[in-house]
Amino acid sequence: MALLGAAPLARAQGAPSTADRIARTVADDVKSIASVETFPIGLAAAAFAMTIWPYDAQITEHASSSPAWKDAFEGWARIGGQEWFLATTAIGTYAYGRIFDHPGFVSVGGDLIEAESIAGVSTLAAKLAVHRTRPDGEPRSFPSGHAAGTFAAATVLQRHFGWKVGAPVYAAASLVSVARLQANSHYPTDIIIGGAIGILCGRAGTFDLAAHRVRLSPAVTAGGFGVTGSIH
Repeated sequence: MALLGAAPLARAQGAPSTADRIARTVADDVKSIASVETFPIGLAAAAFAMTIWPYDAQITEHASSSPAWKDAFEGWARIGGQEWFLATTAIGTYAYGRIFDHPGFVSVGGDLIEAESIAGVSTLAAKLAVHRTRPDGEPRSFPSGHAAGTFAAATVLQRHFGWKVGAPVYAAASLVSVARLQANSHYPTDIIIGGAIGILCGRAGTFDLAAHRVRLSPAVTAGGFGVTGSIH
């Protein structure tokens, strides 16, 4: 409400409002989901899901009845994919950066908030459109919101910090997703497509990073001129 209330004043001063900038940023990032770069991700996920689909019920039944899987995933893995946990982590990261003036935390937190928001809206729309029943009889099985949320967060972190952080967070996202099989809440295809949605939304939330990884600028030297640059 505060952002929208400030919009008329900003427009009167000839500058775009904060709300306008946020809206344009989100719109540009959402458009990036459907691109040549992301097409192979969606195609691979669809092909994998079609391959696994005939064994959906069998895999879920085995996972949900396995004592070893229950011991491995009980507790932390189920909490890790909850919407409140992901939202608290994203907002907390952003707030910490704002309070203590750490631009890096602000950037990561903002991208997490955006990616999680896009993933949440996307999965909810798909759930309402597909109406697939969960293995335990509850509604809205496809796609998995836990998988979408955790893979969106993992993608944001990987895009910011590289694979030294990306590898363990993707592994954690995979464990959280597999825990949904053990809980008898999802089929494998729910998780595969949910994970793909999360990756695409995470990439959408960090769309601007690709444009800023390489910086070049002219430089004057003693003998003439050159070009200096940096890779982030």
